[in-house]
Amino acid sequence: MRSLRLLLILCALALLPCLALADTTITLTFTGDVTLGGEEYRAGEPDSFASVYEREGPEYFLKNFADFFAEDDLTVINLEGVLTDNDSLPPVQEGKLGSYFFKGKTEYTSVLTSSSVEAVTIANNHTWDYGEQGVRDTIAALEAAGVAWFGTNNRHTTDTERFLFFEKDGVTICLVSVYWEDYLQGQPEGCGAFLAQEIARIKQSGEASAVIAVFHGGQEYGRHRSGPQTVFTKMAMKAGADLVICHHAHVVMGMDVIGNRSAVYSLGNFCFGGNRYAYQTRGDKVQDAAPALVVRAVLTFDDQGVYKGQQLTLYPVQTTSVDRVGRENQPNTYQPKFVTGRLGANVLRLMQVDMNYDLKNAQNKALKQLVTEKEKELAAMDSSEGMSSLTLPFLPAE
Repeated sequence: MRSLRLLLILCALALLPCLALADTTITLTFTGDVTLGGEEYRAGEPDSFASVYEREGPEYFLKNFADFFAEDDLTVINLEGVLTDNDSLPPVQEGKLGSYFFKGKTEYTSVLTSSSVEAVTIANNHTWDYGEQGVRDTIAALEAAGVAWFGTNNRHTTDTERFLFFEKDGVTICLVSVYWEDYLQGQPEGCGAFLAQEIARIKQSGEASAVIAVFHGGQEYGRHRSGPQTVFTKMAMKAGADLVICHHAHVVMGMDVIGNRSAVYSLGNFCFGGNRYAYQTRGDKVQDAAPALVVRAVLTFDDQGVYKGQQLTLYPVQTTSVDRVGRENQPNTYQPKFVTGRLGANVLRLMQVDMNYDLKNAQNKALKQLVTEKEKELAAMDSSEGMSSLTLPFLPAE
């Protein structure tokens, strides 16, 4: 009997390597620009972000997304602006184009924590609005709230820079980000050369099973991707990045499938305290920055942690809870919402304005058909209230 028991144990042990473990999936959600605050001199005005915060509290702003963000493993936003309680900290004028300097209180981190936003990129053109002290105050506020941050601005030479390594069930992914003006195209001392080297090193060393590259750049309010987005995407994917996410333009742009990996060129704004008006009339034009996009990416890994592929779902959203009426300037509620119907169709239409489909590429041909059909479906609906989504085909790793 003892020998039979031992034989059964040995047989069971011999079978263990043959038993396949379940795949691991990591689900990430990405939004566009988030400004918690705004221009300091407008803080006392009744329609400012600060005034709305005082009236409504932190849960108000992202209440339409709190449950949705809680479903994923990691929600990532672009935090565009400074969080500090130093009222005497002056804005940095030197080298600053325009006159927008975004600032909010450190307690505004509760907007993020109350709605399951776990990570932010700080690599953008407003992080340094109030100099190095403003950056350090922002980082301190995020860390005190338990919100992860990442971004590169000077080849990781200071403690105001880092990559984000996220781990789940023994699988690690790395998120890197940079602002275009710190990229320095073609220059060895620039962040572009540094990131190309680091993405390749991280992938080859196995420090992370997948790398996601986030980029802040492009033409503001442009309708087409420009050189910065395409240059960064080519660099990141050549180095080994598995997904590229871009923002900065304040409007929705398109996407590509390149070698079974996705690049989304602009998510638009999200909860943007920098715009007091959701819709502004300038001359005979309505500047409409309300349409936006939220992207959910599911990355799949085998039981050895090897990257197997990705699947994206696109969610049309709007940066304000009140739909546009007429052509008058309309206050921003700073409360984004999901949209469907004609508003959702408009988001997909804006994507296609920027999508130069290579119809010789079967993946992009399928992408065109999916987006076009979904746009038509939404446009035919009677109401724009509610959530709509478009799940794209699974892209296996090459």
